[in-house]
Amino acid sequence: MAKPQPRQAVVTQSVRITPTMQRVFLGGEDLRTFPAVAAGAYVKLMFDKNGNPLNKPTDMDQVAMRTYTVAHFDADKPEMVLDMVIHADNGKTGPASAWATSTKPGDVITLAGPGSSKGLNEHYDWVLLAGDMTALPSIRNHLATLPSHTKGYAVIKIQDEQDAVELEKPEGVKVEWVYEQSLPHSLTQLDWLEGNPSVWVACEFSDMRAIRTWLRDEKTVAHDSLYISSYWKKGRSEDQHKIEKRQDSEAFAKSLV
Repeated sequence: MAKPQPRQAVVTQSVRITPTMQRVFLGGEDLRTFPAVAAGAYVKLMFDKNGNPLNKPTDMDQVAMRTYTVAHFDADKPEMVLDMVIHADNGKTGPASAWATSTKPGDVITLAGPGSSKGLNEHYDWVLLAGDMTALPSIRNHLATLPSHTKGYAVIKIQDEQDAVELEKPEGVKVEWVYEQSLPHSLTQLDWLEGNPSVWVACEFSDMRAIRTWLRDEKTVAHDSLYISSYWKKGRSEDQHKIEKRQDSEAFAKSLV
């Protein structure tokens, strides 16, 4: 299957919606033919090696890409919404964060996608969604598409108490905002429900590994009922994280044999 061709998107608005989340609105004629997306779909924003946004396709060997969940997409307008976490790692802001906070209407950026991640298992008695701010757009989208009778938890680690936002969800799904505790510790404090859960987790690399071990060794969640991924790693660029993530995934797969 051919890879999706890069597209140019035009910034129409960029606003801070919580202390650590910037919402960027994108439009432009290229988005009229952008494929429909489901919960968890993502795009890759393209920057040059100096961290400047690419406003036209170029040699892919010279491109640094940053991955973001599509918070909303409407092909008729057309309009794509990206909710981007603004944070500095070791005092250094990454190119995507810097771009999100400085971009203005009319600016152009090149993006590729959409890509998709594994969703929730369709056969479950209850759900557990968990993640940090980087996973909030995906968790929000998944919650909004759950059947009204669904029960379970959504546990979200936030950087600021004001990062907690209203979420559309079934009445039976309890949302817990984690501020002072770690995400792995907060999950161990849940009252585990009866029946087969469908679990979806995305967060920082070290937290992911701790949660994965807990789900496997203590909760014995079936592999088919679990999606767990690291979206980033402290002290690493996305390119570095991608390599270490692949190595960890291969090692974990071997441990299951």
